[in-house]
Amino acid sequence: MSTYEPIIFISREVLIYQIPPLRSSKGYCASEWEVDKPLWRGRLRVLEIGADAAVGRVRCELRLEDNNTGELFASAPYLPTGKGIEQVTDSSRFFVIRVVDGERHAYLGMGFMERSEALDFNIALQDFKRHANPSVEIIPKSGTQKNEDAKDYSLKEGQTITISFGGKGASRRRSPNPSSAREASTPGVALPFLPPPPSAQQVRDQLRTAAHGTEEDDDFGDFVS
Repeated sequence: MSTYEPIIFISREVLIYQIPPLRSSKGYCASEWEVDKPLWRGRLRVLEIGADAAVGRVRCELRLEDNNTGELFASAPYLPTGKGIEQVTDSSRFFVIRVVDGERHAYLGMGFMERSEALDFNIALQDFKRHANPSVEIIPKSGTQKNEDAKDYSLKEGQTITISFGGKGASRRRSPNPSSAREASTPGVALPFLPPPPSAQQVRDQLRTAAHGTEEDDDFGDFVS
């Protein structure tokens, strides 16, 4: 009886490259590859494999197959930890995969024709990681449950609340007047009294008087020799 292996991603054509050894701790660079000279091209299928005896949990596997015959070219396991596939540092379309053949393994470059397809491939791997590494449910510590510690402030049957208000003769405390406070703090010093601002009628009278005085000065100036 064959084991069911669901396909989580498929691409009709990917390009496989021989790549130089890793030279920097920053990662692989596709600019160092001969991207115009692929080693192989064909179909990619990513399948979810059942629990692995070595890791004790599910994994997925990249299978590179001939488009016409379905013949397997190479396979690359991918673990829930992210081991097995690495994206290059200078492109979103290229990856480095670790292909395995028995006890032997090798690192090959893999490229997609379109960025959108590479993005879908990346999303499929992220979804697999979330599926294979379910989040641990956080259980509250004993004695800290909300239902146990929440206090009940509601009134029980027959209970009443008495509220006492101040009497009619109660006086409110008023904040001291700033000017009064200054006078109290400086005894013997009389503050000048500021007159109220003039009314609108007073302003009009002042303007009329000023205009009349100007006219008289001008008439008098005509007789000066």
